[in-house]
Amino acid sequence: MRFVLVFAAVVLSLLTGYRYAIHTPLNDWYLFNVARHTAWALSWVAYSVELENRPGMNLSPKEVRASLSAWRAGREEPTPEEVAAASDAPLTPWEQWQYVARTTRTRSPKAVNGPRVSLVLRPGLQTESEALQRQIEETVRDTSLSEAERSDRVSALRIRLGEVQQRMEAIRSGRGNAAEEQGRVFPFIVVSECGAIEIMAIFIAAVLAFPATWASRLIGLAIGVPLMYLVNIFRLFCLAIIGALDPSRKWFTFAHEYVWQAVFIIFVVAVWMAWVEYVARRKMR
Repeated sequence: MRFVLVFAAVVLSLLTGYRYAIHTPLNDWYLFNVARHTAWALSWVAYSVELENRPGMNLSPKEVRASLSAWRAGREEPTPEEVAAASDAPLTPWEQWQYVARTTRTRSPKAVNGPRVSLVLRPGLQTESEALQRQIEETVRDTSLSEAERSDRVSALRIRLGEVQQRMEAIRSGRGNAAEEQGRVFPFIVVSECGAIEIMAIFIAAVLAFPATWASRLIGLAIGVPLMYLVNIFRLFCLAIIGALDPSRKWFTFAHEYVWQAVFIIFVVAVWMAWVEYVARRKMR
């Protein structure tokens, strides 16, 4: 009875506390790290992985950095002088996500949002077309090249872009495989439910509720919570791969809503039982 009461009280306290922490900079930082570690894992098997690549959002580095500085100082808007003095260097993914998270909460406090991960498992013609267009724009702006070098590179890139666009037109007119155009891509956002906070709360509550020494409990938490985090990164890794390979999203939905829920429950119970058997009870003897 004591175990059940303590377990329920700790779980409810942790989940209630996290409910009020969702729309805070601390949770923004946590979700960004989940997305960053997932992107790092995916980069080992993917063609490309990008953080905070949001189509249609042309963010000004000066305005973003000035706004972030103003918010940290407790002000809503930066001054024109602060915007002019801010760095114009490309924004980091963390800067982009901080800005997007804050502005989204300001417009709609209840909006569901998270860091964006853009996975290209296998590039298609559309992906190659977008990459060539970016290379052309970057080459045009590259002042380190001479006029002749810039012209030659742009010409070569435009010839390749024309070939790719011709193949895309042929596919769209029914003379090719549609999968070749899109490739295997899967953009997704890491929302609060992707952070495995609920699973960690259950494990923490089970460890604290079990009658053991505080030294044993600290060992369990120090080993178990990072394990939960790593397993969650592996879960997101697997789901992203399935999402890229399954355009219909049927297998992705099944794996997301059923398979990994069961795997997580089994894993939590297994780790907790291993802690009870090999740490808690041994220190009580």
